[in-house]
Amino acid sequence: MQVTFKNTGMIEEAGIDIDGLTVIAGENDTGKSTVGKLLFSIIKTFNRYERDARFYQVLNIKRLLDNYYFDSRKKSNDPSVLEFGNAFFQQLKTVALSLVDENKPKEEIESIVSEKMKSFTDALLGLSGFNVNFEEITGHIVDIILKKPAQENVFQLTFLKYANALLSGDIANKFSGGGNYLITGKEGNIPIFTVSGAPSSVDIDLHDRLYFEDATFFESPALLNLADTIRFSKTEFDKTGDTKQEAELLEKAYVPEYIRDLILKLTDQKTKGKQSEITKKINGIIGGEFYYDPDLRDFVFEKQGQKFIGVSITPGVKLLGAVGILYLSGFIKSNSLLVIDEPETHLHPQWQVRFADIIVQLVKEGNSILLTSHSPYLIEAIKLYSDFEPVNKKTNFYFSEVKESQFISHISNVTDDISPIFEVLAAPYEKLEMLQLKDV
Repeated sequence: MQVTFKNTGMIEEAGIDIDGLTVIAGENDTGKSTVGKLLFSIIKTFNRYERDARFYQVLNIKRLLDNYYFDSRKKSNDPSVLEFGNAFFQQLKTVALSLVDENKPKEEIESIVSEKMKSFTDALLGLSGFNVNFEEITGHIVDIILKKPAQENVFQLTFLKYANALLSGDIANKFSGGGNYLITGKEGNIPIFTVSGAPSSVDIDLHDRLYFEDATFFESPALLNLADTIRFSKTEFDKTGDTKQEAELLEKAYVPEYIRDLILKLTDQKTKGKQSEITKKINGIIGGEFYYDPDLRDFVFEKQGQKFIGVSITPGVKLLGAVGILYLSGFIKSNSLLVIDEPETHLHPQWQVRFADIIVQLVKEGNSILLTSHSPYLIEAIKLYSDFEPVNKKTNFYFSEVKESQFISHISNVTDDISPIFEVLAAPYEKLEMLQLKDV
């Protein structure tokens, strides 16, 4: 799949192939991570329709009944409206929300809603100015429950939630002078999806079935230290309303959805004792076995008969071990994109080279991986391993660099000649050499 980004984040324009191994290299703050975050958001958005359609229905029921209540309150001078009217709409809301998941026929839904109304009818009709058309309310509730919302509406709501969590809602480039952005996906000449909009709005369309059914975004092994907290935290998708105040009433910690998604995948299945050729290689690098223990509610690293738990495990072991868990649990597969953001941050150069071998082996099996990096060791190792296997025809290298303005970046395909990557990454060595010569 070829994905084009225009005026997105810091990126002025980029065309990225996602098929096999995609490596985006460059300095910090040049838009590398933006590509992975947006691809994660898009893939997740298009694969959550059934779940998020329900959320959209819930939101519409809440808004409908809240609007009826506030409208009736405005028209009435009777203080009793506050007590009886609010109780009526709150109980009706509870009943309506419970019916969203029950898949009942229209007649039964109408009967249940009408029955709930009857218990309040006499009291409410006696209130001054409380004029509510009960048949109209029933009709609106039934319509919302029975009719699933349009895909584009659900996609829009879902994508904005991901964008808010991953990019603080800032999709468009703030410094380019234009307020609109465009992301398109296609396979050959066949359009797959389009995402476009202004900074705070989005139009999103799925033109044909998306190949990827899932995505995983791995940002940092440090997140594993908070696994138990993250597992029981809330995300944007747990909110039942559209105000932050309502979300805070849940008295739960909030984390971005991509973080909880990762932790739930790593703690979802028992992998202790399971082996594959990939995990044998990983265990050989780290010198032991890494797994999640549901009884301890923490990660464990067993090495030479000794157990290390949680924060006592080094980040490098967690990173490699987590990749092994994702693989054994079935989350690294051909139709699922794995995004790993700057893994070298936690790996010694020797482990970076061996990690490159693992990555190339995963791609050789038919998996798709997007990796961002600014490590010459990792990038060179990936290049050599991909040529040796060979999976070089399914490996693409991209160079991300800022333009003169320092606020706009461009990502170019350098697969045929990756020297521009090393020229930039070698610049610090050249500066150090100049300092040495100056001292001499």
